[in-house]
Amino acid sequence: MSIFVFAQFQIHDKAGYAKYVELATPIFMREGVKILGNDEAPVPISPGLKVDKAVLLEFRDEAHYKHFFTQPDYMAAAEHRNAASTITAVQFERFAP
Repeated sequence: MSIFVFAQFQIHDKAGYAKYVELATPIFMREGVKILGNDEAPVPISPGLKVDKAVLLEFRDEAHYKHFFTQPDYMAAAEHRNAASTITAVQFERFAP
């Protein structure tokens, strides 16, 4: 069953975040992660919410999800993301009626 990750970012260092994107994008492609949404101007629905970017990712299953986030090259790229932004993320499964 597919695993989704929804992440929202507050970016405080645009150059640092751009470095993360430069390093991480080829890894997402190589590992077969689907980028279902990527918005650099999301519109907050909740009052007082400040979000500079929102991303929705799809992984084939739990094993794919775990494999991706333990790849050494992705972990190195994520250090740039973590230094350049504050991230809030959730993992969830596809709805199965």
